[in-house]
Amino acid sequence: MRQKPKPSWLGYLLLLALALLALWQQKSGYTNPPPAGEVEVAVSFLPEEEESVLGSLRGSLEGAKRSVDLALLELNDTRLGYALAKTAARGVRVRLFSERDHRGETLATLLAGSRGQKSGRPRVSESEATAAAQPLNGHCERIARVEVCYDDRPGLMHDKFAVIDDGLVFTGSLNWSYNGLHKNDNDLLRLTGKPAARLYHDAFNALWQRKGRAPAPAELQIAGGGRVDVYFTPSSGRQAEQRIVGELDRAEKEIWVAAFVLTNPEIISALNRAAGRGVKVRVLLERRNLQDSREEKLSGAVEVRPDANPFSMHLKTMVIDDRVVITGSFNFTRSAVSRNDENLLVLTSPQLARRYKGKVWELWQAAGRR
Repeated sequence: MRQKPKPSWLGYLLLLALALLALWQQKSGYTNPPPAGEVEVAVSFLPEEEESVLGSLRGSLEGAKRSVDLALLELNDTRLGYALAKTAARGVRVRLFSERDHRGETLATLLAGSRGQKSGRPRVSESEATAAAQPLNGHCERIARVEVCYDDRPGLMHDKFAVIDDGLVFTGSLNWSYNGLHKNDNDLLRLTGKPAARLYHDAFNALWQRKGRAPAPAELQIAGGGRVDVYFTPSSGRQAEQRIVGELDRAEKEIWVAAFVLTNPEIISALNRAAGRGVKVRVLLERRNLQDSREEKLSGAVEVRPDANPFSMHLKTMVIDDRVVITGSFNFTRSAVSRNDENLLVLTSPQLARRYKGKVWELWQAAGRR
C-alpha cells in the first residue's frame, strides 16, 4: 500500500504560522471581517422618543439569554440600572466596560437597581456602593452580579454601545444617563443581525482585554438596500477621519451638521471647500461649546447657529445630499481620531438620511427662533 507523503518542513511552517495568527487574533481582539449577511437598522431620537427607547432597551435586556456586553462612558439612570441588575440576577452574564471617572455613579446605579429601585436618583451613596463592590483584579470588580471593568489608558473611553446575545447592537450618541434620555438631543441606532453583533463583540473584547486591537473597518449590508460602514478609533482613527473628509468632498448639494463640538481642522477645511464650490452647508453647534469649537475658522459661506436646547445638543451627526449619514460616538475632534475609544458609523441610505435630516432640521428651526 502506498503511504501518504509526510508534510514537508514548509507545511509545518505554514501550520505554525496559522497557529500563531490564531493566537494573536485571540489575544489582540482582532478578527476577520464579520460574517456575510444583512442587518436591519432602525433609529430613534431623544428626548422626544424617550419612552419608546426605554421600552426597547429594557425589553431587549429582559429578552437576553446568554450575554450583555456594554461599552459605556457612564451609567447613571436607575431605570436602566434596574434592568441590568435584573438581567444579571437571571444568570445572564452582564459585563460593563466604562470610564473610571464615572465609577461611583455607575456602582451606585447598579446597586440601587439590584435593591429594586426603578427610577429617580440612586438611594444609595457612591461610597456605600464602592464599599459593596467585590474586587476582581486591579481594573475590575463585581456588583449586583455585574462585572465592571474600567479604562485607565490615556484618552477617553467614549463609546456608547451594547451587544445583546449574538444578534443585537445598540449604539449612537446616547449616554445611558438620565440627562441623555430625558434632556439631551441624541440618537440611538438599533442594529439587528449577527454580522453587527459579531463586529461589536470583537470591539468589546478588545476593550475588555485592555491591550487588544479593535476590529478593522467593516462594511455591513442593510436589509432592503444600503450599507453601514463602521470604524473604531483610535486604531482606525485616521481612516475614519479620511472617510468623513472624503464624503464631504463628494457632496454636491447640501451638508447638514449637528455637532456637540467641532474642532478637527481637516473636517473644518472640508466643510469650507464644500461651501466654496456652492454646496449649502449648515452647522448647528452645541451652545456651551461655541468657545471651544472653531466656528470662527468656518468660512462666511457656512451658516452657523448655536442650538436652542437649554441642556445639551449631543449629536455627532452629518447628513450629506439626502444620501449619507455620519454618526456615532465620534465627536469631530482630533482626540476622537487619535486618543479616544469611539465608534463611527457611515450610513449610506436615503431612507435613514431623510430621518436624520428631519431631526437636524427641527433643531435648526428651533435655533433660528431663539
